Amino acid sequence: MSGSSPDVTGSWLHSFEEDTGTTAVYRPFDHPFRPARRPRRGLEFRPDGTFVERRPGPDDRLREVEGRWERRGADRVGVTFPEGRGAPFGITVVSRTEDTLVIEK
Repeated sequence: MSGSSPDVTGSWLHSFEEDTGTTAVYRPFDHPFRPARRPRRGLEFRPDGTFVERRPGPDDRLREVEGRWERRGADRVGVTFPEGRGAPFGITVVSRTEDTLVIEK
């Protein structure tokens, strides 16, 4: 990805139907998704650096896990969690438009 860093802020839900072999597609939280049998994982990047991951729980309802996010280059985002809440990980942003966030798997 070249140019300026894409703005990843917002609430995103996994649009797994649109994934490719190498990328995962996310749509805004209010996107009119078709019904699906499996829960949609969510990512929220707040402007203040708060990160919220919405993960399927044992009963398939989403549970929120809060952490922090920060830029680590033009197309990289680093995510950390308080001790015991999750392992840190990185996200590579492939593209971002008004209605899509595409990241590497």
